[in-house]
Order: sequence, then structure tokens, then C-alpha cells
Amino acid sequence: MNQNVLYDIATRCGFKVVQFSDHPDFFSSWSITVNKNGRNYMIEHEGRDGWLMFYRENVPTKFEEIDKKISHTMSDHEKASQCEAWLLVVR
Repeated sequence: MNQNVLYDIATRCGFKVVQFSDHPDFFSSWSITVNKNGRNYMIEHEGRDGWLMFYRENVPTKFEEIDKKISHTMSDHEKASQCEAWLLVVR
């Protein structure tokens, strides 16, 4: 996944990027942690083509899954669109 695309999405949705991790040698897994209004959120792609998870940090370093998208193999464009959809609903 293109890091710049994720950074652009986060910025457009009013988030600050806290951390981005990319592991191309491990099934192309990646995660991005973003912050808005003092709360951290993380989107994780763990290498399964059609799996994206969305988490909210409730206490420091403890993330709770709040949504996931499991579907057919998603293109990078579809993954980016899903990430943006999640971030747009965070208030």
C-alpha cells in the first residue's frame, strides 16, 4: 500500500499520522495509526488480501476493534476507499 496515499487520506479527513508500519516481506502487511481530537485510531492490513481492521485506542497501547472489512481480494484503491470511509465517520 502506498504510504503517501494513506497520509493524504488521513490529512484530508482531519487526522494527524502518528505511525506507519509497512512489512512488504510479510504478506504485504501494514498499519497506520492516526490521531484526531486526542484519540488514536489504527487501521491494519495484516496481509490477507480482503481483510482490513479498524481499531480505537481506549487506554494507552490497548486498541479495541471497532470494525472490519472482509471481502474479495481488494485492490489498493479499494483499500484506500475503505480507510477513507472509516475516517470520515470519526467525530
